Amino acid sequence: MAYENEAIIPLTRIVTPASSMGARKAGESTLNDFDQQDSYNDKEKSHYSGRRKAENFGARPMHVETDGEEVVLNHLGRIYDKIVNFSVITRYLVYVLPIALLLAIPIAIYAIFRPHDRVDRSDVPVYLVWAWVEIVWLSLWISKLLAKAVPRVFVTLCGVISSGTRKYAAILHAVEIQLSLVGWTLASLIIFKVFIISLPRKEPTQKHWLVIIMNILFSSLLASMLYLAEKMFVQLISFNYHRRSFYNRIKESKNSIRLLSYLYEASRTLFPTYCEEFRQEDYIINAPIKAKLEKVKQSRPTSASPLRLVGEIGRIGDKVTSAFGNMASEITGKQVFNVNSAQNVVNEALEKTKSSEALARRLWMSFVVEDHDSLYLDDIKEVLGQSRRDKAEECFAVLDTDGNGDISLDEMITKVVDIGRDSKAITASMRDVGQAIGVLDQVLVTILIVVVVFIYVAFQHTSFVTTLATAGTTLLSLSFVFAATTQEFLGSCIFLFVKHPYDVGDRCEINDISLVVEQISLLFTVFKRIDSMKMVQAPNIVLNTLWIENTSRSKAMKEQLELFISFDTSLEDIEILRTTMEAFVRHPDNSRDFQPDVIIETTSVNSMDKLTLRAEVRHKSNWHNETVRAARRSKFMCALVLALRKIPIYGPGGVSDALGGPSNPGYTVAVTDDWAAEARRKAEDERERSRLIPNPLKFTENLAFKDQSESTERPQTAEPPHYPMRKDSTAIWIPGETENIPNNVQRSNSKQSTGINSNLLCRKPTYGRRRPSERSGEPIRPPPQHRYSSRNPTPSNILNQNITRQTLDEESSNSPSVSQNERPKHLF
Repeated sequence: MAYENEAIIPLTRIVTPASSMGARKAGESTLNDFDQQDSYNDKEKSHYSGRRKAENFGARPMHVETDGEEVVLNHLGRIYDKIVNFSVITRYLVYVLPIALLLAIPIAIYAIFRPHDRVDRSDVPVYLVWAWVEIVWLSLWISKLLAKAVPRVFVTLCGVISSGTRKYAAILHAVEIQLSLVGWTLASLIIFKVFIISLPRKEPTQKHWLVIIMNILFSSLLASMLYLAEKMFVQLISFNYHRRSFYNRIKESKNSIRLLSYLYEASRTLFPTYCEEFRQEDYIINAPIKAKLEKVKQSRPTSASPLRLVGEIGRIGDKVTSAFGNMASEITGKQVFNVNSAQNVVNEALEKTKSSEALARRLWMSFVVEDHDSLYLDDIKEVLGQSRRDKAEECFAVLDTDGNGDISLDEMITKVVDIGRDSKAITASMRDVGQAIGVLDQVLVTILIVVVVFIYVAFQHTSFVTTLATAGTTLLSLSFVFAATTQEFLGSCIFLFVKHPYDVGDRCEINDISLVVEQISLLFTVFKRIDSMKMVQAPNIVLNTLWIENTSRSKAMKEQLELFISFDTSLEDIEILRTTMEAFVRHPDNSRDFQPDVIIETTSVNSMDKLTLRAEVRHKSNWHNETVRAARRSKFMCALVLALRKIPIYGPGGVSDALGGPSNPGYTVAVTDDWAAEARRKAEDERERSRLIPNPLKFTENLAFKDQSESTERPQTAEPPHYPMRKDSTAIWIPGETENIPNNVQRSNSKQSTGINSNLLCRKPTYGRRRPSERSGEPIRPPPQHRYSSRNPTPSNILNQNITRQTLDEESSNSPSVSQNERPKHLF
């Protein structure tokens, strides 16, 4: 069925030549002459020209003192800088050798000149103690080098067995310091036992200071192992959380930004920056980069080197991502060494909505041919060239979210803005989760410090068990104070790191309230209400018990609408409504928003005063963006209203106007009582006549006899009169067409009061079991035989039944065995 209501539904997109027509001429392409390298030319001049002299970027870095004197590294300083930054080994040699040489001096003095000196009248030579200190200093850096090599060894060994275990090398790399501490304490303990404790001694008991040092080393080893376990636990939570929640999102976001950078490079090659066609868009796109460069120049007037800027960005990035490790750095992926590269320009443009919209307009209008209002796959293939068909198909698949084969300007803007919003949401979510993991780490470290203190005390005091029992009893008595806090802390950790129902920027439905996640913390979450834009803070322990509907994580969603229409609406009108709405959603202007099927079903007839319809429409995306959702829903609702008016389908009560209105005036007529009674009787007879099965009770109540005396004088043997029947059914009696009915067919008052057909209540009579008496000469009359039927009585049956009843009454009155008083009044 063709869409007949296009003219009455003004929902088509308004096209303006300035905003939705392509700027590329037919056949114009880049001819495969661009790549991902920067195409910026220093000799190109914009319409503004400066007067400042160009600075020499190759000059050596300089520092400026407070008095304005420039400080430049001399030749020795540059040599030192090269040695330190050459490799890890050379850097460690610079740190280790000076102190190692200083510690070697007392070793040489005591070993050569005073070899028999002992420590505190013990059997331990002094030079061995200094040698142990020297080895402890060297073992610290050796263990650090070994800790750096552990992840690579793990990847080499475990990667052969299973490639999936290689990802855990990142955890080993994150706990490099803790691994080096464990190796250092273990080496110190082993060397002390070998060099000091294992020496032959004259006295059977050891000195007290040796025992104290041994206990300290044992305690340090145990404390370092607990510290390593705590850090590995935190890193494991962070790694699993990152892999489950952000890995796919980061991968998808980076792929989208990469493809946008590729398209921007092609657009910039086809239409150079600040050209006449896209001058306004280019100013908006490059505004964030210029603002950042101006800010850096104002803060440091003499720092014009791009490498210096890179160093500042790196230092700031190290401070920001220190809580969450190197995971957050995967999001940026910026080419900061060239501020004019396509990837850097796209990354900076996606930071703001205005620049994202300008970038979308530039890309769309540079690929679309003139006088066309949609972007097709052939356009991208034509611009990129036949050698990049796969790249063109990948770019088009990312941009064409609805899969209808074309991309409008509005769809392009929405997609680019969503890519930037998702990137910022991932960054904010990882930052908040990193802070939450940092809080968890601090709490665990605090608990670990208390445990470590108990460990050191336990190794130094033999009566520590008694002290620990006393402290445990005191802590147990105060457990009610920390019970609620501990429960909230553990519940919040499980809710955030295990269940993880949402991320920053997600739209959720909690208790039928639409909310957007603004900030995630360890113990609470901050939301923003969509209806009033109020900020709401909710404890995570409370959210742990609620049903949370995450709209942002949902795929394509559907919507159901209930309509109350008139009970007189035909099924054909309902089918026309469904066909009309399907034609609306399948129209090219709406096919990118809705699925092609619309389901309309009748769900209830209520009290037979109205019909309830349920219309189900399927969207092609979720309702994360409130603006897009409201626009699409308003479009569908307007089309539905216009279709209901066009068919037409009326609301409950039909189309009749209210009584007394201008189009339905009311009248008052005075009639007599007889006329009103006759009208009521005729209306009741009409209703009874229209029944499929007549009501016998109504029949007896509505009987009207012209003359009562005629029925009493009529002989009982007379033939019953003929009563007219309906032509369509011989079993239906029409009471309105009867003239003469005997009076004895009327029911008793008790039967009339109950309104129940007595013939339907008859059952088979029960006979006695007593044998006749031998003294009685009179024969016993057998009981009359009656036939029972489930059919409704007809007038002829009623007359026969009454005649039979009179005959039985006469016989029973003449019988001597039954008295007149004992004769039953009713047999049926």
